[in-house]
Amino acid sequence: MAETKVSSQNSNGPTAYKQRRGPMFANRKDKYNKEASKQANEEVKKRKAEGTLHKYKPYKSPTDKKREVPTEDTSELQVTGSRGQQQKRLRVERQQTQATGDLKIQARKLWEVLRRGDLEDDQRQKKMEEMMDLLRGRFKEVTFKHDMSRIVQSCVKHGNEEQRMEIALELKGSYVELSRSLYGRHILMRLLKYSPKCRADIIRSFYGHVRKLIRHKDAAVVLEECYAVYSNAGQRWNLAAELYGSEFAIFKDSGDGGPKSLDAVLEKTPQKRATVLASLKGTLKPLLEKGTVQHSIVHRALLDYLRHVQDTGDRQEMIEAMRELVVEVLHTREGAHAGMLCLLHGNNKDRKAILKSFKPYLQRICCEEYGYAVLVEALDCLDDTVFVNKTLLQDVCSLMDQLLGDQYGRRIPLYILGGRSPHYVGSDALQVLVKNDEIKAATSKKDPAVRRRELTAHISPTMIKWASEHVVEALFDAMPSQAICETLLRAHGDKTMLWERVLDLVTASVNDLGDTHVLINPIANRVVANCIIAEHSRPKSADSTLPSLPESNPSFGTDVLDALVRSNQLVDAACAAAFPVRALLESPVTAKRTKSLLSPHVKSITSAMTGAKHRKRVYEAILQLLA
Repeated sequence: MAETKVSSQNSNGPTAYKQRRGPMFANRKDKYNKEASKQANEEVKKRKAEGTLHKYKPYKSPTDKKREVPTEDTSELQVTGSRGQQQKRLRVERQQTQATGDLKIQARKLWEVLRRGDLEDDQRQKKMEEMMDLLRGRFKEVTFKHDMSRIVQSCVKHGNEEQRMEIALELKGSYVELSRSLYGRHILMRLLKYSPKCRADIIRSFYGHVRKLIRHKDAAVVLEECYAVYSNAGQRWNLAAELYGSEFAIFKDSGDGGPKSLDAVLEKTPQKRATVLASLKGTLKPLLEKGTVQHSIVHRALLDYLRHVQDTGDRQEMIEAMRELVVEVLHTREGAHAGMLCLLHGNNKDRKAILKSFKPYLQRICCEEYGYAVLVEALDCLDDTVFVNKTLLQDVCSLMDQLLGDQYGRRIPLYILGGRSPHYVGSDALQVLVKNDEIKAATSKKDPAVRRRELTAHISPTMIKWASEHVVEALFDAMPSQAICETLLRAHGDKTMLWERVLDLVTASVNDLGDTHVLINPIANRVVANCIIAEHSRPKSADSTLPSLPESNPSFGTDVLDALVRSNQLVDAACAAAFPVRALLESPVTAKRTKSLLSPHVKSITSAMTGAKHRKRVYEAILQLLA
C-alpha cells in the first residue's frame, strides 16, 4: 500500500501546509520538529496495520464538543416540520405567553389583509372597523412595539377622520414619550400627515420640552417635521423660542400682538440680549460638538446667534466650532444665511476650512435652492482668488455642462461674469449680499472690480470653450443662452470662433426658418440684441462693480449689420420684426447706416405689420426710428 505524501506548495514565501486527514499531516511549524514527525510516522504505521490508512476521518479541533444525540426516551419531545415551521411555532408559543400575545396575533392577521394594495374600499373599511373593535382602548398599550407600531400606522393611513381622531385621543398625553420611541415616532409622523385636526395638539405637547427633544436622535426628527412642515409662524416661534431661555419655555404668547422673532424681542426688551445669547450658546455648543445640526430649527438658532452676538471672541468661538459643519446646514434658508455670516466674519483659516469642506459636495451645493448663495458669498468676499480657483473654480469648470443647464447651478458662473444681476442671482440672496456689504467692507480689503476681473480670468477659457462647442443648441435654450451672452460680452480671451458661429446663424435665410431663426426666436434674439446694446449702454440692472467690457471684444453691431447686408437678409429681418434690427437702429454705432439701408423699404415693413399677428410693438418701434 503506497504511503500518502504530504502535499506542499512552494513559492517565494515560506512553504504552506494544510492539515487534511489527521495528525500525520503536520503544519509548517512542525516541519522540522522531529518529535512531531516521529508521532506522525507511528500513526501511519498503526493505521496501516489496522487497514484504515485511506479511510477519511474529518479533522476535529480540540475545542469541538460532541453532539448530544437524543435518546429514545426524549423522542416524543422532538418537533416535526421544517426549520422555518419550527421557528414560527416557537414564536407563536412565545407570544401567547405575553399579556397582549393573543391580541397581536389577531391584529396581525387583520393587518395582512388591510395593507393590501388591491383591496376594495368597502372591504378595507370593513377590516378597519374590525381592527378598531379589536384595538379600541389598547392603542397606548401596544404602540411601542415594532410589529404593532406598523399596524397602528396602517390604521392611521387607511382609517377615516373619526377613526384617526379616536386613535389620537387615546394616545394624547403620550406624544412626547412616543416621539422618543424608535417605533412610536412613526405613528406621530402619520398622524401629522393624515390628520390635520390633531396637529395643533401634537405641536402644543412639545412646548416646554424642545431643548431636550432637539438633542434626542428620534425625537428631533418629529420636532423638525412639526416645525418645518406643519407649523404656522406663531407655532414656529413658540417652538424655537425655547432655545432662547427658560423664560420663553414657560411663558407663551397666545395673542397675535406678541413678538414672533428674536429681533422683535430684543427691540422691545434690549436688556435681555446677554441672557438670550448665553442660553443660545449653551444650547448650540453641545449640538455642534455632536454634529447634529441638520434640522432647520437649529439653523434658525445659529443664524440668530451670529446676527446678534456682539462679542468678537464669542462669535469666533462659534465659527470655529461650526466651520466643518457649514456644509450640513446649506439646505435651508436660515442655514445658508448662517453659512454666509461664517464666511464674512471668519478669519482666513476658517474660510479655507469651510471651502475645503464643500469640495466633495460641490455639484449638489451649486444646484441647491439656498446652497448656491453661500458659494456666491465666498466669491464675493474672499480676497485670495488663487486659493478660490484651486479649491472651487477648477471643480466648477469641470462641472460646467451640468451647472449651466440647472436652474440654480448656472448662477455660479453667471455671477462671476455678470455680477449681482437680478436675472442671475435670486432676490433673497441678492438682499442678503447687499446687507452684508457693510461687514464685507471691514473684513475684505481687495477692490471688488479687481476681484471680479481675477475671477473672470480664471473661468473665461472654460466658458469660451463650452460656448463654442454648444452655441447652436444653447442659443435656443433659455438658461444656457444666458451663458452664451455673458461669455460673448465679459469673458477674457479670443472669442472670434464663437462669434463667427453666431454670425453664421444670423446669415441663414429668415424666410425659410421663420420663427426658428436666431433673429426671430424669442430666446436667441435676446443674445444678439443684448450684445449690440451693450456696446453703447449699460443695462439698468447691471452690477455697478462690474468692470468695463474687454477691449478685445468683437464689434457686435457692425458685424451683425455687415452679415445681414452680405446675405441680403436685413430687409427680410426688418419685415419679420426682428428685435436685433431695432437694436441696430437704436445703437449710435450702427443707427445711421441701418436707417439709410432700410428707409427705401418702409412700405414693405408697413405692409408686413398689417398682416402680422404678433410683435406689433417691434414693428412700431422700427417704423418710428425710420421716420
